[in-house]
Parts: sequence; structure tokens; C-alpha cells
Amino acid sequence: MAEIQLTAAQQAVVDNRGGSLLVSAAAGSGKTKVLVDRLFLYVTRDRCSVDDFLIITYTKAAAAELRGKIAAELNRRLAADPGNAHLRRQLLRVYRADIKTVDAFCTALLRENTHLLPKDDEQHALTPDFRVLDEGDAALVRQRVLERTLESFYDTLDEAGALLADTLGSGRDDRALESLVLEIHEKLQSHAYPEQWLEKNQAAWSSLGGSFDDTPYAAVLLADVHRQAAHWAALLRRSAADTAGDEALERGYGEKFRASAETFDALAECSGWEEARRAADAVSFPRLTTPKGRKDEPEVVALKTVWEACKAQFKKITKLLDVSGEEAMEDLRAMASAMEALLRLTGEFSRRYQAEKLRLNAADFSDQEHLALRLLVGEDGTPTELGRQVSQRYQEILVDEYQDTNEVQNAIFRAVSRDGQNIFTVGDVKQSIYRFRLADPTIFLEKYARFLPYEQAEPGQERKILLSQNFRSRREILDAANFVFSNILSTDMGDMEYGEDEALHFGASYYPPRQDCDTEFHLICARQRSGEEDLPVKKLTAEARFVAKRIRALLDEGYPVTGGDGTLRPCRPEDIVILMRSPGSRSAAFAQALAEQDIPCAFEAQEDFFQTMEISVMLGLLQIIDNPRQDVPLIAVLRSPVFGFTPDRLAQIRARTPGGDFYDAVAADDGEDCRAFLETLNGLRAAARDMRVHRLLWHIYNTLDILGIFAAMDGGAVRKENLIALSRHAQRFEAGGYRGLFAFVTHLQRLLEAGEAPVTGGAGSVGGVGLMSIHKSKGLEFPIVILADLDHAFSRQDFDTPVLVHPQMGLGPKRVDLDRKIKYPTLAREAIAGTLRRENLSEELRVLYVAMTRPKEKLILVDAMYHAEGRLQKLASVASCPVLPETVASCSNFGEWLLLPLLCRSEAQSLRQLGQSTVQQLYTGDTAPWQVFIHDAQAFASAPRPAASPDTAQDAQGRETAFDPRLLERVYPYARETVLPSKVTATQLKGRALDQEIAENAAHTPYLRPLSQPRFRQEGAGLTPAEQGTATHLALQYLDFSDWDAAGQVERLRARQLLSPEQAAAVDTAALERFLQSGLADEIRAGHNVLREYRFTLLMDASFYDPAASAGDEMLLQGVVDCCFETEQGITVVDFKTDRVFREEDLTRRAEEYRPQLEAYSRALEKVLEKPVVRRVLYFLAPGREVELSPKAAE
Repeated sequence: MAEIQLTAAQQAVVDNRGGSLLVSAAAGSGKTKVLVDRLFLYVTRDRCSVDDFLIITYTKAAAAELRGKIAAELNRRLAADPGNAHLRRQLLRVYRADIKTVDAFCTALLRENTHLLPKDDEQHALTPDFRVLDEGDAALVRQRVLERTLESFYDTLDEAGALLADTLGSGRDDRALESLVLEIHEKLQSHAYPEQWLEKNQAAWSSLGGSFDDTPYAAVLLADVHRQAAHWAALLRRSAADTAGDEALERGYGEKFRASAETFDALAECSGWEEARRAADAVSFPRLTTPKGRKDEPEVVALKTVWEACKAQFKKITKLLDVSGEEAMEDLRAMASAMEALLRLTGEFSRRYQAEKLRLNAADFSDQEHLALRLLVGEDGTPTELGRQVSQRYQEILVDEYQDTNEVQNAIFRAVSRDGQNIFTVGDVKQSIYRFRLADPTIFLEKYARFLPYEQAEPGQERKILLSQNFRSRREILDAANFVFSNILSTDMGDMEYGEDEALHFGASYYPPRQDCDTEFHLICARQRSGEEDLPVKKLTAEARFVAKRIRALLDEGYPVTGGDGTLRPCRPEDIVILMRSPGSRSAAFAQALAEQDIPCAFEAQEDFFQTMEISVMLGLLQIIDNPRQDVPLIAVLRSPVFGFTPDRLAQIRARTPGGDFYDAVAADDGEDCRAFLETLNGLRAAARDMRVHRLLWHIYNTLDILGIFAAMDGGAVRKENLIALSRHAQRFEAGGYRGLFAFVTHLQRLLEAGEAPVTGGAGSVGGVGLMSIHKSKGLEFPIVILADLDHAFSRQDFDTPVLVHPQMGLGPKRVDLDRKIKYPTLAREAIAGTLRRENLSEELRVLYVAMTRPKEKLILVDAMYHAEGRLQKLASVASCPVLPETVASCSNFGEWLLLPLLCRSEAQSLRQLGQSTVQQLYTGDTAPWQVFIHDAQAFASAPRPAASPDTAQDAQGRETAFDPRLLERVYPYARETVLPSKVTATQLKGRALDQEIAENAAHTPYLRPLSQPRFRQEGAGLTPAEQGTATHLALQYLDFSDWDAAGQVERLRARQLLSPEQAAAVDTAALERFLQSGLADEIRAGHNVLREYRFTLLMDASFYDPAASAGDEMLLQGVVDCCFETEQGITVVDFKTDRVFREEDLTRRAEEYRPQLEAYSRALEKVLEKPVVRRVLYFLAPGREVELSPKAAE
């Protein structure tokens, strides 16, 4: 094989010495090759050994692969120079060289030097044989420690802690507070010194003085306002320029666009919060004048789209600026004590967690990094003696994938180096996509901006070398990636420019020339259900079937790809991969679509762990071993394949013993199957008393042949792996210090509720089309890549918590006002949310870059979307090359990022026509052409029919026509009736007739339900309002209307135990006395056949509940009438209400809400008593007022 010739930049990476070196290596640029050559230059020229270097990779697989490449290169050189004794010695040294992950390096350092760790007055100390907790083990220990920490927190609750618990930690249980503590603790682990971060933020919240402008939040928010204002000023001016030469448009639009842009200029230049508020008040949007008959012209539509988008965005800006600086500081001060309490609680949890791990002689992954740093660096920041020794051990520190480093890892690298002079780092910040693992790309970016090009650096100065030539992909792939990212990536949105240095340059000259490798963009127009479209094809279904069809075409035509020997061969299914941001449940649709096209796939749609039959059965079995008197799990286990009871047999068992729980029924049955089951269950229960859960599971597996039963079913290998994963999880659970079957069952139920599951090994097939997330594809390459699901919205999960956490800005809480029962975001939260959102978007840009640089020969982009015409029109109005940074920031998915520059290409004329729009200027760059296609989702309404052979066709003659899958999509005409209840109470009808009109886009301050503490924490809190109302109705039920002494009557009811002491105390006796002296009470006393608490049940027409229900349907109506009596005219219905309403308009409104309830009572009484209801009266006890409801006019 010919010697690979290095480029000048690659050779510079191999040769350069004399200072810290940062190598920015683009995708496919051969960074591993130059790293190995650099190492061997040291070995051959400087007579170093391979174990004189510390080489850090970020996965064990990458470390093993790199060690193998070094060994292969060593063997190659030895073959060329077999007498070289120095090289022969390296054969022994290569397998003990420090080529490892940062975790492995820290573990080895700790095991050798645990005796040097500061003891900090701890009762326990780490010993060299400490256990490394995996994430599952660590999560169990954290949960146990957190529960104990919260118990102590509640036991010693102070005012600040109570505010935290009652506001940000409120809910049905402690989970909200648990999540907050765990999130802060987790994000702290990327900091070199987490304790200092906690102390710094506590100090900041305890000293909130000065104005809002003095806070870091004001600076962030003002910067965002400035960006937005400058963006819209520029966009308005650009749009105004489009009206030049058209006098009518210039007068009606252009002049007004420029006038509005000037007001945005003032907003973009303001220097303080209050000044920004005043500038926002001055922003104007003059009324546009559309020339007659031109409103539908594409140019006019585009101008209007920009104008409306500007107004919509300005509303978001004013929502922020509506809050004055004084109000913002008031919100922060109101939440300050809760934030301090949260930080103290997190610190206490961290200390307890650390102590528990020491007690267990264990450490988690982040511990190893922090403890290693403590061994290497002293409290004053200078190297320790060990640090100086380690730094002399290594000739050079080589760090691969440096873009995924965090702060603590970077500190370790510097600590083991010689004052940073012998650090060689290589990576590509455009591929930093592990922010969720606490990677910090700003470390790489800061050095990239600060380091000098290697040609300019003096000896000892930090320097950088750029490797931008790509040796993996065809020119068409690189042109597509360069076109997209040169237009959407910028310093303002993405943290870096994408210029000539950052662009991918073609280097794979070994590819033979081709004409069929153009990048393809496919837009699938899907429609949602409407009056015009009864059975539209779902977007996901259409996309999956299109992708399968396109793959089928590639395979059938024998699309050529380059083989290992450099020659072209027809593509195979394993040459093709489908990439998505988050496949999740979508993989099932793609697997089905590929199966329809008879295409093998190398992935399996993963079923939810706890929803699989084998795990459901085992969970139920564990539940009844712990407590057999649980009907649902007991019946599930009996019905399962393990015991095989039929539904008829279960019904027979219950019929013989209708009383008691189902376990009693099984025990009372004299059948052989029941006796065998009970004998087995009792044996398992006896074993559970002495066995650990892990051993108990294997005892169950062996006793009942669980693995054999489920392995014999479809997907048996996966089922068996799930069962083994359950046993492994039990082992980890007990290793975390937990004991007992009940604790394990409770833990599993908690995982089930949280949607979490143990990790399984999986048993995917091979030799087919692949489907994977973009994250999993990093570092891999494929001949053909189909990038799908481009319309998938970016996740906003990080923004749903009560408190946002940012490593630099600290905490951003919601303001919870218990007095007004409302909550809303503070400006601190808005600032942090905006920062996090831009950081998330920057990461999404890098994820898209990774996806577009995976293919070697063919890239196919598939974007299925609803409302394609309108969305294309909006995108075209702001499309440009390059795209404005704030336009990029406003996008919500990959598809929009791709379309913004693509709409400016000449090949996208069909897209512009579909959106009935134009763009300001077409792209004129010299890049490989794109192929753009538009598809209607309805074309994929049905699965393709397999091609029939002649024999099959002959056999099919005379048979029935093939089954039409569209029949499965038929809409059941009585779907509405299926959701109607079979029984309804009169109280449930309350408010159904109330016509509530709510403005569509009205801004609401969300109502916060009353936050109450658990009953055990309430001291003398009394009854709730609902319980007080129940007590009052109970008193009215027994009240003697002829005795005006209400207080005396209530006391007698308490003495007779008809009311509890708490209920008697809660009854408003003054209100009852007012009623007894009222005219309504006189009427009741004068009436006859007085009924109190009259219960009724009757069938009624379903249309009374839902007017749209089919005629003839009936439902059961139940209720209890407070009081009714008869007069000569007919029946009067009385309903007592404890609502505390006093104003006339409130009484009238509330009475209308109760009208459906009283109408139901009237209908029931008329039908049961066979007499007309002539009056309907509501008596409000609190104000002592009665409201008579007149009959409702017929509509």
C-alpha cells in the first residue's frame, strides 16, 4: 500500500513544538492519523517511549481503537525496520501506555494515591479498592440520601425553608423539590469547585441591593433587546428597499417601514433598563396602505409578512419591558430567601451524598474528577507535590475530542501538564454536541479565538493549526454543508463564524467522477384533518413510506457506491442509514414502512420496558409475593402465560366466592390449578423472607422457567434480555444499600411513573438499513445518509422547571405569590431562559453539522410538514444568503434552517411557487447543484402492494379483491357517543350552559391553585372551604325550620354525633339564623310535602347532557335535591349554596352557572312526583340572599 502523503497543515501538526497546541480538525480531516504520526515522531526522532505520553479519549471504544492503530503503525514500522530494538521495546509498552478516558485516568490516579486525600474530619475514607458507581447505582444512592436530607430539612424548617417548600417545592409530594436539588447538584459537577459556586450564589441572593441595572440579568436582557431591535430595524430597511421604483408601494409601505425602523434604532441604542422601556413606548407601526387591487401580489404579501412578524416579535419585547426595574427587584427580593434555602439544601445534600459514598467506599464518575483535581492542585491553586510528580511523568498530554471537555477536566489536563506548555489538544467545536453531559464548548472557542496561528507564534506561545481538508466525502456533500452553514452559522447565533478557515475543503480525490451524487431535498406536504380532508395521511406515515420508497429505488437501480477496493459496486441495505434528531417512537413507523417495501432493517422499534409482557408479569408477581391481597396484579399473573388461567376460569373462581378480595376466592376454590398456584406462591413468599431480591428473581426464573417461557415467544431474545436486565437492576439496587422486596417493588413503580427504565443490552439485527439518532452517529460514516424528521421541534424540556440553572448566571426562579395565588417568571428567569435557549440553539446547529457530515457519497434530506404553503411564504419573506442571525434564532427545527438559504437558490423555484412568494435576491455562489422535489402526502396513503409473480397472479384469480388498508382508517360515525358517560350527576352539569368568551390571544397571569401543606404539617388549620360547605349542608339536612335557635340546634347535632366537633365549629350559625328568619323559610314552613335531601335516579335523553348526541341515546342521571315543597301552583325547588358572593352582579352570574343543575333537579322531580315545578330558588347563605331562576327562553 502506498504511503499516505500528509498535507502541509497535517505535517505542521505532526512537527510543531514549543508551546500548547490546539488543532481544529474538521470532520474527516484525518486527525487520528496526525495524532499517531506525531506520537511516532517523538518515538523515532526523540527516542521517547509510547508510555511517556498521556493520551485522553472520550470513550473506551475510542481508546481501544486508538491503541490498536498505534500498535498497527508500530508493526508496520517494525516490518520496514526489523532490527530496530527501540521499536521492538515499544511493542511491550504500547499495551501499558496511558491511552484511556479521563475517568479511567482519574480512577488509576486515585487508587494509587487515596492516602493523600484530605480527610476533612470525615468518619470514613476512600481506600484503594473503592468501587466506581455506575449511573444506576449512583442514582439509587442519591435518592436515598436525598430522602433523608429532606426529612431533616422539614424537621428543622425555618421561614426561608417554609417559603421554598410552599412555593417552588409545592405539589402532591416532594418530587418537585427533589428534582430542583438534583438538577442543581448535577450541573455543579462540571465546575472545578462546586462548593465555591454555591457560596458565590448564596452571597449574591443575600445581598440584592441597588438597581436592576446592577444585576447581570439586566445586561443579558438589554443585549437581547438590542439584538432584536437592530435585527428588525435592518429587516424593515431591507424590505423598504424592495419598494424602490414602485411609487405606490414606496408611499404605502416603504416610507412607513423606514419610519418604524428609526424607532427601533433608538431602542437598539438605549443604555439602561428604564431608558429601554421609554424607547419601547416610542416604537411605532404606522398604518400601511396597500395599493388597490394588489393585496395578493407576492411582493405585497412578503412585505405584510415581515410587518406582522415584526409586530408579533415586538409584543414579546414589550412583555419584558412592561416590568419596571423596581418591580423586577421586588420579585427577586421576594424569592431571595427561598433561593438561599435551596442553595443551602443543595449544599447539605452534596455533603451527605459525599459522606454516604465514603461510607460505602465508593465514588461516582464526577467524584473521580473532583478528587483527582484535589490530589493535583492545592487550595491556593498551585500544584501539589503529586501534581508536580505527575507533570514530570509525561512528555506530552494529548487530548482527543477536546471540544467535549468541561471545566474540571480542563483543570486536570493543565494540572498534569508542565504549566500548560506540553498540552496537545485536537477537536472540532462544530461537533460539540454533548452539552447535556455538561460539555462546555466555550473552553475550545475561547482558545480558538485567543491562540495565534502557528506560523505567527513565538517559542512558548500558545498556537493553533486548522485542518479543514476533508478526506471522507464527495465534493457534493461538502458543498451542501458549506452552503448551509456559511449562511446560518455566525458569532451571534452559533458562537463562531463559518468562513474559509472553518469550511470543509475537498480532499477525497480518490472518488471517481459522478453525475448522480447531488444533494436531494424532498418536501412532503401533509394536511391535517379538516372539512375538506376527512382522512389525511399522517405526516409521520407519509415521511416513513417516502423514505422506504426512495431506499427501494436506490436498491433496485443498484445505485453505485465506492467499495473498500476503490471500485464502484451496487449499494446494499447496510450502506444506507436514516438519521433523526430523536428517533424514539418514530422508529416503529419507519420499521413498518421498510417492511412494506421488503427492505431489511438493522434496528428494532423498542417497546417500553415496563409495558413488555415479561416485565409486567414479573412486576405483578413480585407485588403478590410481597402482598397477595392485590387483585389487579394477582389476576394479571394468573392470566399470564406462566400460569395460564383463562378468563372463564377466573370468572368461575370469582362467582363461587363473590365476597372478599380475589386471593380469598382463589384460596376457597377447590380446583387443582388453584391449589398448585397457591403452593407455588407460598413457596416463593417463604423464599423471599431470606433471599435478597437479586437472588429471589433468579429463584423465580428457575422455579417457573420464566426465561424459557418468554424466550420461546416472538422476539424471545429481547424478552430474555429484558428479564436479565431486571435482575441486574435488582443487583445494583441492593448494592446501593437498599434491602427488601417491598422497597424494590416501590422503586420499580416509581420508575414506571417517571417513565424511566433500566438499561438493556438490546438484540438488534444486522445487515439492513440503519436508523439512529444523530448523536449515536457521531464519529461514524456511511455511503448514503437520509436525514429525516427535519420538522421535529427543538426540545424545550429544560425550561419547564420552577428554577432554571445556568453555570455562570446562577438561578432563575419563578415568582410565586401565595397571597395573590399567582406565579410568573422573574426577569432573572427570563434572562437565564434566553441565554439557555441561545445555547441550546447553538448546540442544535452543531448537531445538524454532525448529521450533514456523516455521508460519504449521497445526502438525502426529507422534510415533511403541515401547512407547507403558509410556512414557506413566511420563510421566504425573511430568507437571504446569509440569513440574519436573529432569523436563525427564531427557527424551531432543522427544516427551517435548511429552507432559509435553500429558498434563495435557483433550484428552489418550485418551493417559492408553492409558497406564492419571492425572495429578495437569489444565491449566486458556485457550489454543486441541489435537487428539490415536492410530494403530496396523500400519495402515500396506502402501503405498496408487493409485485405478484405469474403463479401468484394465476392463483389469485377468482378470489376476493385484496384487502384495502384504508378501511382501517375509517372514522367511526358514533365516536362522540363513545365518550359520553353512562351515568352523570346533577352537580356535574354545573356551568355547561355558561357561555364564556375568552379573547384568543389575551395575556393571562396563570392562576395558582391554593398551595396547602400536608395534613400532618398543619397545626389547627381547620376544615377546608369544601369541607366547611359539606358541614353546613349536613346541618341543613337535620335543621328544624320551626326552631330559630340555630346555634342550639347545631350543638345538639354535635352531641348526637351527627356532626363532628370540627364540623360543628365550622358551621356558620349566624347564616342559618338569617335563613330561618327569611321569607323563604316562611314559605317552606307554610308549604306541604316538604322533602329534604331527596335522592333520585332516572334515565334521561343523552341530548340533555350533550345536544350533539344521537337521538334515542339515554344516560343515567343521579342527584340529591337539598329541599323542595309543594304549593297550590306546583313544586318549588330550593338549593342552598355556601359560595361567598355578595355583589348583585356576582350573585346573578353565579346563579346562571348553577342553572343546569337546577334544571336537572326540576326535570327529575317532575318525572318522579308527576307534578310541575313552578319555581327554582337558589339561597346563598353567606349574604342571606335568594335568587329565583326564571325559566330559560326557548332557543
